[in-house]
Amino acid sequence: MEARMRDAAGFGWATIGMAWGMALLLLAATLAWHVPMMLWDHLDLVPMYEAWQRGAFLSSEALRMHDGSHLHFPAYALLLGTTWLSGGQTLLDCVLAWSLLAIYAWLMLRAMRRALPDTAPAWLLPALVGFALHPGHLANTQWGWQVAVFLCLAGCAVVLAVLSRPAPNWRDNGVALLAMLVAVTSFSTGLAVVPVALGLILVCPVLSWRRRLALAAPWALAAIAIVMIASGSTALQMPAPADFAAYVLNYIGSSVARFATGLAPWLTVLALISGCACTLLSRRDQRARFWLACMAFSLGAAALTALGRVADFGHDHAFVSRYVSFSSMFWIGWLGIVALTLQGMRPSMRSLLRGFVMVVLILGAFNALHMTKKAREVAERSVQTAAAIRDQYPAVDDAILQEIYFGRSEQAKARLDVLHSQGFAPFEER
Repeated sequence: MEARMRDAAGFGWATIGMAWGMALLLLAATLAWHVPMMLWDHLDLVPMYEAWQRGAFLSSEALRMHDGSHLHFPAYALLLGTTWLSGGQTLLDCVLAWSLLAIYAWLMLRAMRRALPDTAPAWLLPALVGFALHPGHLANTQWGWQVAVFLCLAGCAVVLAVLSRPAPNWRDNGVALLAMLVAVTSFSTGLAVVPVALGLILVCPVLSWRRRLALAAPWALAAIAIVMIASGSTALQMPAPADFAAYVLNYIGSSVARFATGLAPWLTVLALISGCACTLLSRRDQRARFWLACMAFSLGAAALTALGRVADFGHDHAFVSRYVSFSSMFWIGWLGIVALTLQGMRPSMRSLLRGFVMVVLILGAFNALHMTKKAREVAERSVQTAAAIRDQYPAVDDAILQEIYFGRSEQAKARLDVLHSQGFAPFEER
């Protein structure tokens, strides 16, 4: 056993090299397979860009809920800048998204290093890097609109990193609150970090209860505000419990087995059971707080998405590729809590759990290939769509107009007219 363990006081050059290698591979794939023009939700930026040019950005849709469920204000502000700088080319948007992903991964890896066990299995560090820089992120980096996702993830990573410190202070709490605001106003899934932050503070044994309650107070107020807002929201619906549970299990399992949708929820169930057992074993270890926070945040993201989507789209909707950016954090937390407690288990249980970890990692590797292939297919279809629009304009086929903007042909045509007048993609060659 000792031969298979190694000192985990820090990341060695091999781990750092793997992280850089995966990040650069994601950048290369993003550059090669980026969506080459504003499509789908990205076309919502067109009237905001016009309003910004008139000096009326704040009176546009920028401060309103997108699709009834998300605020994207910080992302809109960044996208307006990249659109202006690039002359309407989406590649710069995608590079920005990748940059924010790299920041998220860096923050997570720094926090992971602080929470590693004294000795770690040989599989742990490569697996953590693999999930932090999951190829499933390509679904978001290749589509410039998804800058909002990585702003949200980076903000949530700051919250988890600073509040999982052994003794967070007022400065840490202030930084976490600001990061939470950026996350929530970028993508509403970031709301899931609020109860997690509250829990991280309340279970911190180093702090006195008086200090814990004082630090937790603003988070409790935020949680109350969220509940009040959610109770009046039409975007959130109370689904049937079975559908809700199936959606959450599918959502989490998609990071490991999106290519095997029948298997994915059962993997989540086994991970939850084993994760609960490991939590009991590590309940006195402060390092467990970070790993459990990662799992809790991802489960909260799944639950929020289920409330907003399962009633209209069914529980298989949870396998949307873009959600892997959030669900992959669950597996980071699960791998960490397993590694933290593995040595303290009975030999039979240790062997069983180690076998399950190997299954997860092997399936995860296949899933990475599957999601890379999906990203390439999205790119190929979007390139074909952009070429057809450029060739057919101004008489673009109605089927294409409906495809690029959710069945709203007239609005799609009006926004293409703006892209054409500005010389934005896909019309830049003209």
